Parts: sequence; structure tokens; C-alpha cells
Amino acid sequence: MRAVAPSYYPLFKCIAGDCKHTCCANWEVDIDPATYDKYMNMTGAFAERIRSSIVVEDDGSATGEAHFVLRPDGRCPMLRDDGLCDLILACGEESLCRVCDEHPRFYNFRSDVLECGLGLSCEAALSLILNWDKGFELIDITDSSPMGAELLSAPEEEPDELEAEIYETRDNAIRIASDRSVPLSSRVKRLAGELWTHDMRLAVFRSLESLSDEWVSYLNNIRTGISDSEAFELLDSDLSLKFENLLVYFLFRYPWEGARLACELLMMVACCLADNRECDLAGIVREFSANVEYSDCNVDDVMGKIQ
Repeated sequence: MRAVAPSYYPLFKCIAGDCKHTCCANWEVDIDPATYDKYMNMTGAFAERIRSSIVVEDDGSATGEAHFVLRPDGRCPMLRDDGLCDLILACGEESLCRVCDEHPRFYNFRSDVLECGLGLSCEAALSLILNWDKGFELIDITDSSPMGAELLSAPEEEPDELEAEIYETRDNAIRIASDRSVPLSSRVKRLAGELWTHDMRLAVFRSLESLSDEWVSYLNNIRTGISDSEAFELLDSDLSLKFENLLVYFLFRYPWEGARLACELLMMVACCLADNRECDLAGIVREFSANVEYSDCNVDDVMGKIQ
């Protein structure tokens, strides 16, 4: 099976200690069974520190669910004050559990190809995506895919009619979203077909689970009783390319959910920026992604309201 990714994907590099918003805090770091077994069989003083930092909870399975116990400040017990990882420094990157090794990557599993992408909650990935100016193109990364030889050696299957239609529709939507001969606001309206009113959209996103006070503050600053006119003006402003990159990202990441979801997510970001002008777009998008995208129930809730 082949693996493909946006052309910016190979340029991603974790900035480690230089990151202002570490991915090693405020998340429950799950440990996959293979890595858990490796930790249990390691020897030495550091191995004891690793094991003392792990708890296994009963999730109904035979082995339970293992994860690192976060410190009182919400940081991973392996995260140093300088932003570096003690586990990597002591044992190498190969010692990481799967979720740490793969973050901020995400995958779309198709019958005949694996699509790989980068998530927006990561500071380095976000900067790469927002500032990309070479257009959207999928390139073959089979030889360097992080998913490993076992998955990529799986035989390709012929996609069924529904899958083929879903991805054909998605790819066509990306072409429409990338057509700069048309204002971005018009592209969004065409792709969405219908959009929530400003107040409806705000009510939906305020009802979702929030992970940070900063995101709640952004939402609370948004006015009610107004139209989307300011948000549409932002889409067509000097930030248009960044918003276009966001729209294409949402379309790429959510093929089965469709263009309506992508457009509502984009409009929520634009509405947020319109009433938080002292903040930069990157900061708002990062908080949006961490609070909305990285909660499966939140994305499901938004889709439920659309349907």
C-alpha cells in the first residue's frame, strides 16, 4: 500500500525545547501495549522511574489501558523544565510510545492508499501549514512513512463505490477551495451550500467540551446578534492565503464529513479572530485545534448538529 501526504509534510520537524506550547502537557499520554511491554522489560534506575510513572486502568480489556500519570501541573512526568524529554535523552526516540512518536500526525485510511497529515495543535506544524505558499499537492512518502513496513505491505484493495465517490468529492472541493481567481468568501459559500447563522454557530461551539481557559476566553469575547460580514471580510483580507490553507486542511482531514463541516470550522476561526483582534491567527487556530479537533466527541457533536 502506498502512503501519500501534502508536499509540506516532509519539512515538518519538532522544535522541542523551543516550543511555547508543548504537546507534553494537559493530555493523557496513552501507552500502546507493545511499548508498555518494552517499558516493563527495561532494566536500570531509569526503567524504574518510567514504571513508577505509569498507571494501568481497567477499560474492560484483558490488559487494561496504560498511561503516564501527569504531574499536578498537568505536565508529562518525562518532560523537563527546559521542554526536552528525559525519556528521549536517556533512551532515544525509539523508546517513545506510539502516540508521542506520531504526534502531530493523523491518518486517513483508504482501501488503496494511506493519507498522512499534520495536525494544527502543534506549533511547528501550524506555522508550516499556515504559511505554505506552493499550493496543495499530495506526494508519495511510502519509503518514509511513520506507519511502518507492516501496514504499508498490506495489499491494496479496490475502493467501493461509496469510498470512491467520497474522495472524488473531497478532491473536487479542494480544487474549488484553491481557485484564487474567485474570492475566498465566495468559494466558502459555494462549497458549504448553506451555513449556520453567526449566533447558531457560536452556540454550537460554546456547547462543546473545552480544554483550556484561553479558548473559553476567545469564545466569550465573540459578540452575538451580528452577521458573518466581518468574518467574510477577513477571509478576503491579506490573511486570505492563510485562511485558504486552513480550508484545504479541513477538507483534506475530514473527507467523510464533507465540505460543510470544513466551512463551518473555518468560519468559527474567522469569527473568533474578528472579535479577538489583539490575538494572532496562529494562536487562535492552535487553541481551536487543541480544543475542538483533538476531541473526537466535539467533532462528532458539530457533525451531529449539521446533519
